[in-house]
Amino acid sequence: MKGLASQSMNKGKLNKVTINQSTINIELHLSNQNDIQNVEQQWLELQGRSTCHYFLTWDWIGPWIKQTKGPFYILKALRLGRVVALAFIFVKKRKSLGFYPVNQWWLNRTGDEQYDQSWIEYNDFLIDQAFESDVRSSLIEFISKQPLWDEFIVGMMSNETEKSLHKLPCSVRYLIEDSGCQVNLKDINTSYNSEVLSRNTRQKINQTHRLLAKQGTVNFNIITSQKEKLKALNCVGVFHIEKWKNTSTPSGFENPTFLKCFEAQLQGDNSEVSELTLNDKPIGYLINYLYKGRVYFYLSAFSNEFEGKIKLGLYLHSLTIEHYRSRDFTQYDFLAGQSRYKESLSNSSYMHNMCCYYKNNLFFVVENQLKKLKESLAN
Repeated sequence: MKGLASQSMNKGKLNKVTINQSTINIELHLSNQNDIQNVEQQWLELQGRSTCHYFLTWDWIGPWIKQTKGPFYILKALRLGRVVALAFIFVKKRKSLGFYPVNQWWLNRTGDEQYDQSWIEYNDFLIDQAFESDVRSSLIEFISKQPLWDEFIVGMMSNETEKSLHKLPCSVRYLIEDSGCQVNLKDINTSYNSEVLSRNTRQKINQTHRLLAKQGTVNFNIITSQKEKLKALNCVGVFHIEKWKNTSTPSGFENPTFLKCFEAQLQGDNSEVSELTLNDKPIGYLINYLYKGRVYFYLSAFSNEFEGKIKLGLYLHSLTIEHYRSRDFTQYDFLAGQSRYKESLSNSSYMHNMCCYYKNNLFFVVENQLKKLKESLAN
């Protein structure tokens, strides 16, 4: 079966497999960029019936899939002929122990850093909320029976998605274990500063404002127009590249694939940019995505001219959080990534992990034991 799947992909043919559970049919279509337009219409219609997070809307995943290289699988669930679930699956090959061939399935990711630097969070299947339980069970049953994969990789995903995937009859190892922070804005009665922030954090924010004000006029602005967002992106890129240069994780703005995807996402109505200026000169930016009452903080970029007691990140986030609270948003989500400033500005947290589900195999057992031995020797 593995050889047959590989042959079909090389020729660009359609590979279709169907399973039935409570009138739910699951199909796996081998596809490429030529099929994206048809998928787009189905995806847009389905997301309106889903409780998905922003990262599974076409505003985010559309620009990403258009930058990738095919072929890829489209996983589709239908109920009485109507689409009730969709996902993209990419195949990547690796070798266990240096010689044993392993087929990986990546959910809504490629397994290639060039394309996955457009980092997805709350990764999952896009599912019709009216039939979510049955559809999810059918998808998990379908995936578990496929002989085309040895490892199924999903992340970053919520605790709820992870619990459902743990029902796969295979082993699991964690590739990334992380947590996210958020502000539940609906829990704030009168003041974000007094009800959420500690005295120490408030002092740092107030001190930053005073020190900046001594240097001139400080302005906070939310950029919503497509033209102005793209204009601000030039400055964001300069700040971001400067911060991450000479590190193990260079800026995505040096990756043409990431940049094209990011530019397309910013052109959507569900993105806004927080800007902080000093004497009309930009000194800080936050890129936020907005969806169904939730604000997703995705990326920040700041001038490196300020150090020490001036905390641009704390200050700009506090202003931005107050702004969205005034607009009746319910949550301000910092997404995954443990940072002290996120904890200081938040009132709740959650788990966000990336997992590799793998079929029981002697090669994997040996490989995992060798990894554990290497880690213990390193410590």
